[in-house]
Amino acid sequence: MADSLIEPLAQHPPAGHFDTLRGRAGGDRLAAHWNIFFAQEIERLKGAGGIADTAYALTARLDELQQQLARNVEDNGITYNVYSDAVSRTRPWSVDLFPAILTQHDWLGIRDGVLQRAELLNRILADVYGEQRLLRDGYLPSALVHGHPGYFRAAHGIRPAGGTFLHIAAFDLAQGPDGKWWVMSQRTQAPSGLGYALENRIIVARLFKDAFAQLHIERLAESFSALVRSLAAHSPAGDRARTVLLTPGPYSETYFEHIYLARYLGITLVEGGDLVVRDQQVWLKTMKGLEKVDVIIRRLDDDYLDPLELRADSALGIPGILQAWRAGNVVMANAPGAGFLESASVLGFLPALSTHLLGEPLKLPSVASWWFGERAAMHNLLPALSDYVIKPTFNDQARRFVPAIVKRLKPAELQQWRERIVARPEAHSAQAWMPLSHTPTWTGGSASRNEHALASQPPIGMRAMMIRVFALSDGPGRWRVVPGGLTRIAPQGREVVSMYRGGSSADLWVMTDRAPATRTAAMGHHRVDNAVTSRAAENLFWFGRYSERLDNGVRLARIALESLGNTELDLSGRTMDWLHQLAVENGLVNEATASPRVARLLFERALVASLPDRRAELGAYSVATVLDALQRAAFAVRERLAQEQWSLVNLAQQQFYATLGSGSPQTRQALQALVQLTDQSMAMTGAQLDRMTRDDGWRMLSLGRQVERMATLGAALASAFACGVVNDDAGFSLLLSLFDSTITYRSRYQQHRDAYALVELLVLEDENPRSLLWMSNTIMGRLKRLPGIPAAAWQSDGELDGLPHCWDARHLLALADANAHQALAAIIAQAAQAAQRLSDRLTQQYFVHAHALTQSVGS
Repeated sequence: MADSLIEPLAQHPPAGHFDTLRGRAGGDRLAAHWNIFFAQEIERLKGAGGIADTAYALTARLDELQQQLARNVEDNGITYNVYSDAVSRTRPWSVDLFPAILTQHDWLGIRDGVLQRAELLNRILADVYGEQRLLRDGYLPSALVHGHPGYFRAAHGIRPAGGTFLHIAAFDLAQGPDGKWWVMSQRTQAPSGLGYALENRIIVARLFKDAFAQLHIERLAESFSALVRSLAAHSPAGDRARTVLLTPGPYSETYFEHIYLARYLGITLVEGGDLVVRDQQVWLKTMKGLEKVDVIIRRLDDDYLDPLELRADSALGIPGILQAWRAGNVVMANAPGAGFLESASVLGFLPALSTHLLGEPLKLPSVASWWFGERAAMHNLLPALSDYVIKPTFNDQARRFVPAIVKRLKPAELQQWRERIVARPEAHSAQAWMPLSHTPTWTGGSASRNEHALASQPPIGMRAMMIRVFALSDGPGRWRVVPGGLTRIAPQGREVVSMYRGGSSADLWVMTDRAPATRTAAMGHHRVDNAVTSRAAENLFWFGRYSERLDNGVRLARIALESLGNTELDLSGRTMDWLHQLAVENGLVNEATASPRVARLLFERALVASLPDRRAELGAYSVATVLDALQRAAFAVRERLAQEQWSLVNLAQQQFYATLGSGSPQTRQALQALVQLTDQSMAMTGAQLDRMTRDDGWRMLSLGRQVERMATLGAALASAFACGVVNDDAGFSLLLSLFDSTITYRSRYQQHRDAYALVELLVLEDENPRSLLWMSNTIMGRLKRLPGIPAAAWQSDGELDGLPHCWDARHLLALADANAHQALAAIIAQAAQAAQRLSDRLTQQYFVHAHALTQSVGS
């Protein structure tokens, strides 16, 4: 049934390429596993009462699944970035609807070959960083190894804990025209793809539950659990080992994967600044102080690890970490210095190395590879380059060296390549060109109900693909292969597979003869103390401050625009001056802007023009700059935020700019954008209150909000008393609006307006979240729960004496009753000053650890 329905809807690959859908090159019937796959979807249509005997019904169903997949990618925030992309331009991860499917026969051959290679590569590393017999005996050219930037002379003589150099190795495999699998490249420095493979599995397997169960697809979860256990077993700390994942940071192209893996493995995501080396030990800077780190899964390239011994300009590494590793005090996965094995030229030497070191030939062959640095290879290859692909020998982190398929080159281009190779033979490698197998991909087909139209433009495309398979350490001297992996697919009509250059991915299913898995992935059941790092605490603190700053800025901008546009509202000169003062202090206009009392229209235009000004080119750090700062702070702690929070920040930003338009916005547009942003700001606040665990990180976020609120509203209230705005009806109303307390005031005091009532509600009411006393009490409650400083110390230091919980309520009310507004202003202004002092104290205590600067850092 599936054969007859699917065959007309599926393209054929170019001649000479293996067809994974049909099981061979030039086939005309579906492979057995693909027959089962599509049969499950056809049966589902029948069960749902669909029109199962037409191609349109199936294509409509697959289009629906494609849309669901795209929503899942967007909802989960799965991204793959390009270096130098701004945070706001992260690229959605590209994953195909159909998985790539491996039979058990194919998989067993791949698994055995990868296990053998993991052992072989580990032995090569042990020799190269040990006795170096392979170099002396000519099994590896010394110039290829020692000339490679991935070789570390400083690591010579070091044997990592358990003798394991590689804990995570990745192998890129391609299927030739005869269906045989070949290793095309290997990744040994900081292999990427594990997290994406897991996320692809969770999304795609959920869409095709019946096929997943019917084909008995292997699960992935156990391999990840084994990796964590293995890393702990390599550490002297054993089961008590603290493991972290070291990331270059939010601008890394695979940062989403780092977040995802850290969450899934239950370990702490750290950047270089989160770690410090003291006495040859690695420590994590947390809110509770320094905590020892035993294992580092690193996604940071070797060059950037240690500015003391490697790149001195690296701001991503940790000074002294190589010495801590030398001393055996930290396990690194992978060990520094494994990068030279990634060279395409190394593959050509592996067959002889396998026989020499393991006493057996390679079970999984490498594609034929040569190094032009060998004179004989260059002499033989240069005249017959058309059968090869030219690749870089050494690291090409800038990705300037695009592999060249020589048979696709024009004569002039071929001559240029020959000249480059002759000029620098050691920098070039050659691999035999292999026509890649093609896998089915869904391109869509429900636009037409005409089955003949579907057949003339088949919705199932065929694209070149490679698979990335991972070997993970399984205890000292042992490895296991993840039963699945990452399928990478070339763009339509191209043969170079690269995610960086526009490729996509697919889930990789491995069939087994065991009973079907009921779950596709599972988290570990053990509880881990996931410490709040100092960096995370700082970013959460500022995430809270920017959230509150956005809320206050939007409210103030609305109040100013609405009041200035309300002809029925009698604004006094001092009230307009007060609005101008607040607008300047809160970054809504630059200080050179005239007060609305002098030039109302010019002030309004300046305020509106500054709202979308992201770079403060108009001299005002207005709403757009706060939105961008909020996004950066949120992005830096994505591993600690619910996906809904991240989505809310992005949505708020996108809609704000969309509403304001690309040109000069009008007041009407500005007010519409501000109203939308008010609702979204409230949603962000709700997510922070309801979707986060009350740990030290959340307390820092809450403190950030209260400190910002105290500083902003305290200063606004003090200036309102100082300027006499509270004596104006309009000014009194605007002040209540700014504190979001209008309804409460009216219900309690009706139309009676005086300073006494204002102080009672906005300063001393301990049940009003917008009163200064409520903020003060909340701040003290959060401080008492923070580690490192006894609760009484916050008060005894005297730094917080200006907070409202220290004030004499009767004295304040007496001043208000006597209309002593200047005295009130002086006292209330202390709240904003105390908030700033508190911010500085938190920074010193928890973010920069100023109290510990006298201790030595480094090796």
